Amino acid sequence: MGMDRLIFGVLTIVVGLFGLFYASGSQDGYSYFVGLAMFIGAVLFMFHLIKGHYDQLEASDH
Repeated sequence: MGMDRLIFGVLTIVVGLFGLFYASGSQDGYSYFVGLAMFIGAVLFMFHLIKGHYDQLEASDH
């Protein structure tokens, strides 16, 4: 696992948690959906990082 993936993973966790906190403290519907969109984007990006890691492992086996 490269150091870049680790750094991106930690930053993605921070952004995802910030999105949840932003959504929970929202006063209107727009802020709520922006916070949830940030969280969902962070989760999808984390899945992308995990997939890239396993793709890299699979490529190194051959």
